[in-house]
Amino acid sequence: MSLKQDLAVNFRQFLVTTSGLVLTVLLSMNAYSQHSHGILTPGVTFPQDDAVLTDPPQMITMSFRVDVQLLKLALYTAEEEWINIGFQYDPSRLSHSFVYLIPFELPASDYYIARWAVTDERRRLINGEFKFAFGAGALPPSEIIAGRVSDLEELLPETGSYR
Repeated sequence: MSLKQDLAVNFRQFLVTTSGLVLTVLLSMNAYSQHSHGILTPGVTFPQDDAVLTDPPQMITMSFRVDVQLLKLALYTAEEEWINIGFQYDPSRLSHSFVYLIPFELPASDYYIARWAVTDERRRLINGEFKFAFGAGALPPSEIIAGRVSDLEELLPETGSYR
């Protein structure tokens, strides 16, 4: 093998090794980031996000991997109308599991949005939401939302692009 070929082989090996190391570092950083936020995100919710149920839910449940304080749990219709489910913040309650009964009929809506906020013992604040629908002919909330925005068209000014 000539010196030129030997250098080319060594350079290829260097590139493969370097790109492998860079990829490993990037993936581990991403996994760490997901893990640190994942502790405070619900491991299980009922209804599950984007679920379509046959019957209206009788409760909303959320389970976390660690004990948290539930600061907010609010239910909204697809039109952003608040539904009072009786949630009250309890500063003394630290738990990994929360259950809130819905002992009444929910108002008609294409889907529902449950929004929550929690904090842990280190006072890290995380919030999120999950959506669900129920009944005959109900569609997953993601399909309804996608249908609402898919017909939109971006209009740029005629004087030029602002990007």
